[in-house]
Amino acid sequence: MPETIEPRATVNALPRVYLLLVLGVVAVAVGIFAIGLPDPHLSIRNHHIQHVFFILGGGLYGLALAMGLTANKPGKAWPGRGVWLAPALLASLVVMVAMWPSTYSVIEANPTLHALQHGFYIVASAVATFCAYYFARSAGWIVGGMQVVMAWAAAFGFGVNPGPSPLIAQVAAMPAVASGGSGAAAYQNCVACHMADGGGMPGVFPPLAGHVPALLAADGGQEYMVRVVLYGLQGQITAAGSSYAGAMPGWGHLSDDDLAAALNHVSSTWGELPATASAPFSAADVQAARGTQLTPQQVHELREGLGLP
Repeated sequence: MPETIEPRATVNALPRVYLLLVLGVVAVAVGIFAIGLPDPHLSIRNHHIQHVFFILGGGLYGLALAMGLTANKPGKAWPGRGVWLAPALLASLVVMVAMWPSTYSVIEANPTLHALQHGFYIVASAVATFCAYYFARSAGWIVGGMQVVMAWAAAFGFGVNPGPSPLIAQVAAMPAVASGGSGAAAYQNCVACHMADGGGMPGVFPPLAGHVPALLAADGGQEYMVRVVLYGLQGQITAAGSSYAGAMPGWGHLSDDDLAAALNHVSSTWGELPATASAPFSAADVQAARGTQLTPQQVHELREGLGLP
């Protein structure tokens, strides 16, 4: 009598597939709405943390799709397993390159391009885990975890501070203009970036017009403004509704009187101060701020502490 071979038990993969899809939706929602996350507009570090959840969500989508398509199929039966490794690694590499600091000055200035970048993270991460899972089930989970770890590392190491714009070096090398007590004359040191009308340069240098009132109104905002002109600023900020990721050189080589005059000119011109208001900045304020040396990155951290975007 011939031996009876029991058919292989069918594994219902749908519950696991649905679970991964739900977790993916949750991860993407956390990224989109910054649920429980630090404000992504305050710094590049916070923005990288937001990217972690887009990448996590996309990776879970890819695993869910691959798991659903390969359920009850032995690995050796998958066609051309080896060809899946290259796209898995390439997609992971592309995700990391997309977070390269040099891309920020362009992408942050274009809201549509910025949204597309976030969608790209989701799609590329899904492609990476899907292809890796087809190569080997364990590889899908390994690649997904690797992408999340690398994105998290980007928030606390690689890519936190983008390199300064080449224009920064040019501006810093320009000879300083003495004010002679005139705020308008002192502001001539600032016009190369912020322009004579305070409008800045879209996507490169933030405007002062429409932004200075928020700085003056913030608790500690005046002290922050003094330290910006003394020590510079490096990191992502939001001004007048647009994001800027670059650097500003410090102007500590100017005299206390010149810096105070420039700040008072900016405050009276674009700070919406009443005509009868007294000058909010004095040379003594600048002199006192020189007592604590700060880096441009530390000035940015000071801005974050004030809750300024």
